[in-house]
Amino acid sequence: MKRLGFYFLWICLLVAGGVSGHAQSLNLGNGAASSFSQPSDSSGVHDPMAGMAAAGAGASADVGVIDTSDLLRGGDTLILRLSGVPMADQGTFEIKVDESGKISMPYIGSVAAANLTTVQLKKAIEEAYIQQEIFTNPNVTVDLKELRYVDVTGEVRNPMRVPYTKDLTALGAVAACGGFTNFANRRNVKLTQSGVTREFNAKEIQTDPSRDIRLRPNDKIHVDRSIF
Repeated sequence: MKRLGFYFLWICLLVAGGVSGHAQSLNLGNGAASSFSQPSDSSGVHDPMAGMAAAGAGASADVGVIDTSDLLRGGDTLILRLSGVPMADQGTFEIKVDESGKISMPYIGSVAAANLTTVQLKKAIEEAYIQQEIFTNPNVTVDLKELRYVDVTGEVRNPMRVPYTKDLTALGAVAACGGFTNFANRRNVKLTQSGVTREFNAKEIQTDPSRDIRLRPNDKIHVDRSIF
């Protein structure tokens, strides 16, 4: 009986020790897990493309932004080429955007052109031909015939019309004219944009070029003579 009692006591101790050890290992496991941040994905699977997708989404926000200097306006002369239609209707046309912002095209009449890019105007003309069932597969190309300019007058060394480029700035246009004369009033230079005239201090811009003013087609700069 004593031997049976001894074996019974020994088995109980083994069982108790196993439960205690198991409980201890569970507590250690829980404590270790709490030291790390958990992934936001409930599945626990890390998606290596998540960062790329977010970057792509951010980049797509800039897609489709139109530079206003690219927009057509009244007075622009365009070269339009029409193809993909019967031979008798194919051709190249020189067309001017009228003051109402429209052009006239064969068979479809007036088409709004102002405030569109050349690509947008191309699509508008092609869609008009198709929707009115005049042509089934027209192909139109639209190009500006002439350069756009910025006029610089007054106290610059060589007053002139400066060909417009997208990176042209106020002081860049003045520099293209040889710079200011010795008598130029650099503190009150006049800039006319879209019929509105304002003044800027060229001396301040020369000190801090980041303040230079980006120009648009048909802008006008006039430099007065200093009274001093």
